[in-house]
Amino acid sequence: MGNRKHLYIVGLLIMLTIILSGCLSNEDLSIHFIDVGQGDSILIVTPQGKSILIDGGEISEGDKVASYLRRNKIKKIDIMVGTHPHSDHIGGLIEVMNRFKVDKLFLPNKIHTTITYEKFLETATTQGLKITTPISGTSLSLEEDITLHFLSPLRDYGDDLNLWSIVLKLDYKNQSFLFTGDVEATGELDIINAYEKDFLTSNVLKVAHHGSNTSSTQEFLDIVKPQVAIISCGKNNAYSHPHQEVIDRLISSNIAIYRTDYQGTVLIKSDGSKVWSNTKPYYH
Repeated sequence: MGNRKHLYIVGLLIMLTIILSGCLSNEDLSIHFIDVGQGDSILIVTPQGKSILIDGGEISEGDKVASYLRRNKIKKIDIMVGTHPHSDHIGGLIEVMNRFKVDKLFLPNKIHTTITYEKFLETATTQGLKITTPISGTSLSLEEDITLHFLSPLRDYGDDLNLWSIVLKLDYKNQSFLFTGDVEATGELDIINAYEKDFLTSNVLKVAHHGSNTSSTQEFLDIVKPQVAIISCGKNNAYSHPHQEVIDRLISSNIAIYRTDYQGTVLIKSDGSKVWSNTKPYYH
């Protein structure tokens, strides 16, 4: 992508070109990092209109997520992923399951005992959804030039729910996007050791665990080499996310940073050869 300062300018020029032409390109992949406060929720819409929803924030955010999907003309969810059983990731998916048809539902094979998790399972059963445990190292071809890879969890991580996060990589032509859930340093190292370094290189990174210092090690960033990073967290949250050392590592690695706590929902688009946004990075 080149110099980070060009990201906003290039994106704005492209958006202006689209507006002036009076039509939207059908070649664009859209990735919406929905502002759900202290949590994650990511909507991916492919050029042919297939939808992937990764997480849904807390249960209190379910209506907001469902309404956002409606506003963006989503009629069904082709793939839903609950990265791991924590409530700030799966809670909002309950309302989405109640309002939308879901074709495929993925969840890691890790049982949790919270009321939110039990309600999630109950809702999936009521809606007739089969929960699939992804196998790390496998891929789904979504449409021409778009492939979704399941990278982790790679082994049994005991009671550390964050390490059970489903980590996903989406490839669209020459661009790649890495979605990391709440995976921590141990999981990052396992991923580094399990896959070829060139394969892990991604243009856009969803920063793990809301920017916590438990994740985003320098080694991981050096291998992924993202040009853009998105941090999803709540403003003035109780965990002080994102942690300053993570911000410092991203800045020192010359990565443009977006933050939902200060910028709200962030929209990233790609035509497979470049990535842009109509929003200026928070750090650039």
